[in-house]
Amino acid sequence: MTKELDISRRSFLGIGAAAAGVGALGMFGCTPSTPANNESADEQGQAEASELAPADSTEECDVVVVGMGTSGCVAASAAAREGAKVIGLDRANSMAGTNAANVSGVFAVGSTPELAEPNALTVEDMFKFIWEGTHYQSNAPALRNLLEASGKGMDLMIDAGVPFMYAFQGADENTALLNRGGHIYATSGEERATALQGMMDSFGVDSRWECEATNLLVEDGKVVGVRYTASDSSTVDIKAKNVIVATGGFMQNEEMLRKYYAGGLMYGPGNLYNDGAGINMAIAAGAQIGKNFSTSINESGACNMKSSVRFVSLTDCNETPVLSMPLFGGLFVNRMGDRFLDEGKMAKQTMYCGEPLLREGRYYAIVDQGFVDQLASNPARDFITDDAFTNMAPNVQMGFEGKTMSSLPDQLELGIEEGWVWRADTFEELAEAASLANLATTAEAYNGYCQNGHDDEMFKEAQFLRELAEGPFYAIELEAAAWVTLGGIKTDGHCRAVNADSQPIEGLFIAGVDGDFWAVPYFQGGSCQGFCVASGYLAGVTAAQA
Repeated sequence: MTKELDISRRSFLGIGAAAAGVGALGMFGCTPSTPANNESADEQGQAEASELAPADSTEECDVVVVGMGTSGCVAASAAAREGAKVIGLDRANSMAGTNAANVSGVFAVGSTPELAEPNALTVEDMFKFIWEGTHYQSNAPALRNLLEASGKGMDLMIDAGVPFMYAFQGADENTALLNRGGHIYATSGEERATALQGMMDSFGVDSRWECEATNLLVEDGKVVGVRYTASDSSTVDIKAKNVIVATGGFMQNEEMLRKYYAGGLMYGPGNLYNDGAGINMAIAAGAQIGKNFSTSINESGACNMKSSVRFVSLTDCNETPVLSMPLFGGLFVNRMGDRFLDEGKMAKQTMYCGEPLLREGRYYAIVDQGFVDQLASNPARDFITDDAFTNMAPNVQMGFEGKTMSSLPDQLELGIEEGWVWRADTFEELAEAASLANLATTAEAYNGYCQNGHDDEMFKEAQFLRELAEGPFYAIELEAAAWVTLGGIKTDGHCRAVNADSQPIEGLFIAGVDGDFWAVPYFQGGSCQGFCVASGYLAGVTAAQA
């Protein structure tokens, strides 16, 4: 029996009971009707369903979900729990191949466990915090409904047996907001993937892996289904009342990264299929891409594609000590050898520092032998300030607790061999070796700030001013590392894709990081996963009711 969901006009503003369907959508009055003929779709060159060569087979369902990471699996489960016949597609070979199996946690408001706490956050609290804090960048109707949906999406997952720990237990009004809404995954990898797959199975979702969606099927401007290629190379058309696109952004698409991030690049350890396919299919169907593009960078903000390890370890800082250098707040320079940010903020607020890293694209940590020797022989936690440690994700904290970076000297030697670390006895020699023209001047000025106890250039806190005094010196080349791109297709307040005139495209919903749900810069920690859960839930329920 389908479980009734507590969805009313009081909660999702504008979403009525299932009988009200799409006609009741809209935060400020009725949603504008969808144009009968979407000219943008024709202009974009999207083939109508009748123009495609016949598929090898055709099926029908109520809702088809393209992409089954966090937002997709929640969308599919939410729609199926509403009674819809749901088919989910993903190019990965199983749930373990999606980002959903490895991310850290979810910021959400109003879940049942959170409401049991005496100082639970409210939707109003967080709406005002984000809406005002981002200077009104966000899509306000979507933000309002996503916050409401976040707790309901969490309850869906929790009730289905996905295990979480709760950072908000025992919290009060002085606790950091990240913790007050923090739902932390209690498992990872295959174990979590099994739980997420179990959730979809329990609601009767027909989940199909190793299936690549290639086209949205469009008839008279309406999206009516999806064509996909199965693992046996056969083509299948799925005719559906509604399609939800949730393919995970475009982290793996260099062309799109350079286009939407002003020439910047970043690299991610996640799903190789996050290549913008869903966004491009939606654009081809007439959807308008948004203007806000930010990112949630990884736990150290650093990687190097020349390195044999590439990305920072989330479980043991001694496995990848060189890539953890940004967390200590030392000297960073750009390709000219000039400073470009307050490095202490990078240590304390790592996940929010994507913008300066993307602006530079590549940057360099400068350290001396004295600091290397200290890190190699003392607990790493001794060199991380308390406020910086507090802002780390719990799994990252565990990776530093009780650990010493004894492998750092050897890892630096390996970096030198691999060509992304340089060593020299003087700053002048290091500048020449690493092609950092202004490094010697920058380092001399920086050491003066350290001696005086005041940073006259970037105004970094004195606790992070550590003089570079004992050679030899190292330049460590780093690149911006992130989990996902944030930004994509514009939607209305209920995750329906809209065209350039803000008119909904009938039959097309967007969820997760394929959507235009975030502000620039990334503002609320945990909202990357939080809005993925929320938009998946909101899109799933709305698509099922339409």
